[in-house]
Amino acid sequence: MRDADDLFFDGVSQIRMPRWSSGRVALVGDAAYAPSFLTGQGTSLALVGAYMLAGSLADRDHAAGFAAYEHDTREFVTVNQGLVGEGGATLFPTTARALEQRNDRLRNLRAMPPAEGRPAHSALTLPEFMPMT
Repeated sequence: MRDADDLFFDGVSQIRMPRWSSGRVALVGDAAYAPSFLTGQGTSLALVGAYMLAGSLADRDHAAGFAAYEHDTREFVTVNQGLVGEGGATLFPTTARALEQRNDRLRNLRAMPPAEGRPAHSALTLPEFMPMT
């Protein structure tokens, strides 16, 4: 590594907070629950979180809205953060043989992944919030 002119290093981490709000401030997306790139769910969680936060605030005060946002969204976030253990070992092999196997699988990939996705991806049915009049 000392002699490499192309060394790259990056950390893989998640954000797991006991609460996503305090007072009149609420966090959403990576600030509240970054799942790590190993899950492939960062954008999905951010969009779902923003939608759920907006809908939760639409017809109640901020304290009740923040509580509803976390109550209705926390399980979905937790399930998707749990995906990190399913792909990391395959994506980052630790032996030469495992690296060769991963590269062979990628080279031989002939189709897109199945349309169904993982169960975690559809673990939350988005409620239909009514527009304010």
